[in-house]
Amino acid sequence: MLRHVLAASPASVRLQGQHLRRLRGHSFSSVPVLQRGDGCKALQVGETYHNFTLERVATVPEYGVDALELRHEPTQAKYVHLDAKDPNNVFAVMFRTPPSNSTGVAHILEHTTLCGSKRFPVRDPFFNMIKRSLNTYMNALTGADHTMYPFSTTNAKDWRNLMSVYLDAAFFPNLSKLDFLQEGHRLEISEDKDGQGELVYKGVVLNEMKGVLSDSNNLFGTRMQQELMRGTIYEHVSGGDPKDIPSLTYEDLRAFHAKNYHPSNCCFYSYGDMPLTDHLAYLDQEILNKFDYSADSASTHINTEGFSMRKTVSEIPELVVMQGPSSNMSGEAADPNTKYCMSKFVDVGSTDPFSTFVLRIVGYLLTNGPASPLFKALIDSNLAQDFSVGTGFDTSTYYPTFGVGVEGIEGGKDAVPAIREAVHDALEKVVAEGFEKERVDGLLHQLELSLKHVTGNFGLQLMHGISSVWAHGGDIMENLQLNPLLERLNNEMARDPKFLESFVRDYLMRDDLREVQMLMLPSEGFVRDQDRRERENLAVKLVEQSNADLDRIARTTEQLERHQQKEQPVECLPTLTLDDIPLVEEGNFDHIDTTQLNSTSAEFVRVPSTNEISYLRLLFDLGALPQAYHRYMNVFTTVFGSLGTSRYAYDELPTVVANCSGGVSCSAMTAPSLTDVHGEPSKQSLLLGTMCLPHKVDETLSLLHELLTDTQFLSEENLRQLRLILQSSASTASSSISSSGAALAGTRSRVGLTPAGVYDELYSGLTQIEQLQEWAQCSDEELRQIAQVLQDIARVVFSPANLRLSVVTEDKLRSQVEQSLKSKLLEPLAGSSSMPDIESLALTSEELKLPTVSPKNYFAFPVSVNFVVETQPSVSFAHEDHVPLTVLSQIMSSCYLHQQVREQGGAYGSGVSQSEGSFSMSSHYDPNTFKTLDAYAGARRWAVSGEFSDRDVQEALLSVFASVDAPKTPSMKGRMGFLRGITNDMRQHRREQYLSLKRQDLVDVARKYFNEDSPEKRTIIIGKDGDDLHEFSNKGFDVQRFASSASAGQ
Repeated sequence: MLRHVLAASPASVRLQGQHLRRLRGHSFSSVPVLQRGDGCKALQVGETYHNFTLERVATVPEYGVDALELRHEPTQAKYVHLDAKDPNNVFAVMFRTPPSNSTGVAHILEHTTLCGSKRFPVRDPFFNMIKRSLNTYMNALTGADHTMYPFSTTNAKDWRNLMSVYLDAAFFPNLSKLDFLQEGHRLEISEDKDGQGELVYKGVVLNEMKGVLSDSNNLFGTRMQQELMRGTIYEHVSGGDPKDIPSLTYEDLRAFHAKNYHPSNCCFYSYGDMPLTDHLAYLDQEILNKFDYSADSASTHINTEGFSMRKTVSEIPELVVMQGPSSNMSGEAADPNTKYCMSKFVDVGSTDPFSTFVLRIVGYLLTNGPASPLFKALIDSNLAQDFSVGTGFDTSTYYPTFGVGVEGIEGGKDAVPAIREAVHDALEKVVAEGFEKERVDGLLHQLELSLKHVTGNFGLQLMHGISSVWAHGGDIMENLQLNPLLERLNNEMARDPKFLESFVRDYLMRDDLREVQMLMLPSEGFVRDQDRRERENLAVKLVEQSNADLDRIARTTEQLERHQQKEQPVECLPTLTLDDIPLVEEGNFDHIDTTQLNSTSAEFVRVPSTNEISYLRLLFDLGALPQAYHRYMNVFTTVFGSLGTSRYAYDELPTVVANCSGGVSCSAMTAPSLTDVHGEPSKQSLLLGTMCLPHKVDETLSLLHELLTDTQFLSEENLRQLRLILQSSASTASSSISSSGAALAGTRSRVGLTPAGVYDELYSGLTQIEQLQEWAQCSDEELRQIAQVLQDIARVVFSPANLRLSVVTEDKLRSQVEQSLKSKLLEPLAGSSSMPDIESLALTSEELKLPTVSPKNYFAFPVSVNFVVETQPSVSFAHEDHVPLTVLSQIMSSCYLHQQVREQGGAYGSGVSQSEGSFSMSSHYDPNTFKTLDAYAGARRWAVSGEFSDRDVQEALLSVFASVDAPKTPSMKGRMGFLRGITNDMRQHRREQYLSLKRQDLVDVARKYFNEDSPEKRTIIIGKDGDDLHEFSNKGFDVQRFASSASAGQ
């Protein structure tokens, strides 16, 4: 390609650069005038439009898109456009950003570019544009070797606004030093608990990465990759390692941007129905004409020189042992955070479409589900509780890998030989005996369904696949197409029945490629030790500082505070207005026919097309279920469809399900009263969902009936499977705390505020996590009791009397689906279910144990930074104040809390939300808990004083409508009406309420709900288990080390 030729000769670079500058501004072909929805048929390969030459075009029928690949002649920037009849348009600019160290320069640059640019010198244009837009997605992402800035919207004016801000930020950022200190890292002088001065590290990315790497899965996966990838760019942590981030200099950041954020090292991507030629014109005239071709930037790539995947010796690699955080939850012998992984290179190109496609299938067949060979060898055999991070085939790096990881193992190093032997024997057995045909057929059926199932923001999904292919130098057009891969796979399997098994032998069992094995042993003091080492290092650094150094640090802190508090010229940013919001949005309305099928209410949602898929929802009322059973609902939803029936063993069921449907989902939900959230009881339900093609409807419904009525909860093999599920669930739940702390704290804070709050906590809160830890260690007798309870739930709940149905399907399929529902589900269910005698149930005399909540609670976990939530009672969905409080929450979040908690406090994120019956403020990855609580109080005072403008109200309303009017896929249609009873009239009434709101309405509700007489607030903190817990006890917090009966600091 041209840029490779140019890179070979400095002289040719100069000559070609002069030639390209002379051509700048010329379009070699007349540019067709395209309107939205016209497509790109008028554009011709080889022609040039706005200095972009159309190099290739390919139709991708499986995704309903035409793919166009273009090259900007003067700069050699690449452009990939996917023309689709989809109103939700996507744009992204991507840069290769290979790291050379673990300072997180690419990640910090991603943050800092979004702190103001040449045309838009606003400190935070990204967050300001969120509230000036109807975007359906806005983000910026740093990967292992590339960075991208994507957004999506359905509004053409919004598209132009967002494109102008995104591109100016990427190519012409201000990159001020103060923004670097805010987003990256800085030293500040603080007071310790004794009132003495000490140094502390601050910075948004620094705190983010502390939080990320306090998650045991993230930590283990990161260290595994570093160890295997020694000698490549991937031995560095692209997001930044907290111990290395402070060594990044401002000069390094600017140099990294100058080299890598250049058109010669970028790829533009767009998707949707907006005119491509408009995009090209804007890029060429407003951005790219300010650049020349840069050989230096074009040479940014993944350096493979001197690196070999080959082993230098053939023996088993040395076991690398590392420490990690303890789960600190149960004290069980097999801590879920005891993890082991063996990972090796796979000698195939990461952008080879067919080989990587086959290896993904092979990896799935080896590890997915209880019938998979490695599950049987490692989990069924009790060598481990579950697979861990690092398992499977991975092409996220230039060098593909395959790994097998497990967690919850006993015996430490002594367990490793047995695990390695079990993996080797399982792979050998696959090569000798092959994969089960039914499992292969099930996977191919899932691929067929995936091509027909319309998912939300499909353009973004395609973007993620394209970005890695581009970064690794692959053929994007080739990698987009799935049908040729499926056709070739079917031909290969027909020619050679052992084709898939040959990939196991030839790629995964080779012993001449580099491999690592790593064991992580949990340490209860891991996080505390990290904090102690940081404090010790900072104490040494403090001694090394001269008075002049300390004065400089103090002055810089003051400068940053003034910078953060400076009034911003946000009026320079483009914006939509409320005039861009229609009074009526027909796309939000559901068109539903309600009928009775064998005395069961059924809603049929009318949509233009579902690609022949029928989406089925079954909602079972839990009103007849005794209260004590509700703490088992989370486990019930997890095991549903995972335990065997009379016909199918537990390890056969996943294959049977995969061969007829898109899977069966099961979830417990609670629905607060729409009109009286505090006084009326909430409704608890069990929601089942599935999807299937026309020729599979009968089979799917028959199988669903079998799962409802014939699951053999008490069989011996199902009891063994139940234990594995409990152990796996406990592990997953404890691992979720470090990433989902704000949601967990929010759920806990609502206990007792509304009737629904208790059930939310029982189904998905800290109480459920603690319960899972206990059940994961249960005795055989206790396990049988749990199974009996699950059987009772099925007997009580799965009755036609408790059932309502919702179906989304095409009109031409409705009659068939109705008949199948009656004959394959409703009639058999009526004949096989009867309400059991309540006295025969296992828990009739057991009371539901409700979690207690104090006004202030601190739950200590092995995390590095805190999650801080404060909640107070609020109003019901249908209350006249719910709409203004919803808008007020947006204003408080974006106009006050963001600046106080994120920009000045250094937390990774913050937010305010008005839900049904509660009003909450939250932060995550937060290093300044008490300052955050002060900010919450300040936010309420700020709202009451009315220190926000009419423009702030308009921007908050735009944020609300971005969510309200977000495109809905066929499977989403009718959902809220079915689950909550929210009608089209109610939606329209709220819409009119939103559009009629004035600033004074928001001041009035602030004064009404945030005054001195407001109900007492709940403060829940999920935070690190450090040495300063007594500070929280002294401030009135009930401090608990979670899952411990004793309070800390007492």
